Amino acid sequence: MTGPSLRASGGALRSAFKVALLAFALASCTAWLRPLLLPDEGRYAGVAWEMLRSGDWLTPTLNGLPYFHKPPLFYWITASSLAAFGLHEWAARVAPAIGFALAVASPFWLLWRWTGERLARGAVLALLAQPLMLVAGQYANLDMLVAGLITLTVVLLAHAALLIDAGAQGARTALRLAWAAAALAVLAKGLIGFVLPAGIIGAWLIVSGRWRVLMRMFTTAPE
Repeated sequence: MTGPSLRASGGALRSAFKVALLAFALASCTAWLRPLLLPDEGRYAGVAWEMLRSGDWLTPTLNGLPYFHKPPLFYWITASSLAAFGLHEWAARVAPAIGFALAVASPFWLLWRWTGERLARGAVLALLAQPLMLVAGQYANLDMLVAGLITLTVVLLAHAALLIDAGAQGARTALRLAWAAAALAVLAKGLIGFVLPAGIIGAWLIVSGRWRVLMRMFTTAPE
C-alpha cells in the first residue's frame, strides 16, 4: 500500500468534510420529531440544562445534586447547543449527531487517503445503511459521541502507523491528533476512549507482524 500525493490527500480531506456534514444533517433532520425519552435522554439533557442555568461548567448536577457518574464532554456540548439554539429536542441531540458524523467521515477519509475513492464511498454507504447506528446518532446519551471519537482515534493511529511503515512524513502530527482525539474520548465516557483504540491498533500491528512500527509509535515518529 503506497501513500497518495499531497493533492490526493487534500481531496480526501475536503471530501471527508462534506461526508461529515452530510452525516450530521442526516442524523439531525428528524431529531426534533420525538420528545426526549426517559430515563437516559431526559437525565443527560437535564444535567446539561442545569449546567447552562447555573453557569457552573465544572460541576455537573442533577436535581441540584452533584452528578459525577460520567465525564463532562457530552454536557459541555449539549449545554452549548442549548444556549445557541434554544431549549428543544434537536439542540439536546447535537452531541450524538457529531459523534455519528465522526464515525462515518473518519474511516471514509482513511480509506480514500490510502486506498482510493471507490472503497471509501462503499464504506460510507455500508455505514449509513446501518439503522441502529443512525438511531444512536439521534439519541441523547454518551454512546454515539464516544463511538465517534474512538473511531477518529483509531483512524489517526492507523494513519500514523501506515506513515511510519512507509517512511513518510507526517506521523508525528497524526499521533498528536490521535492523542487529542483519545483525550476527548476519555472526556466523553472514561478510559475506554484510550483503552479500546490502543487495543485495536496494538492487536492489528502485532498480528500483521509490524512490531517495528508499534515500537516507533512509542518513540519519535519520522518526519
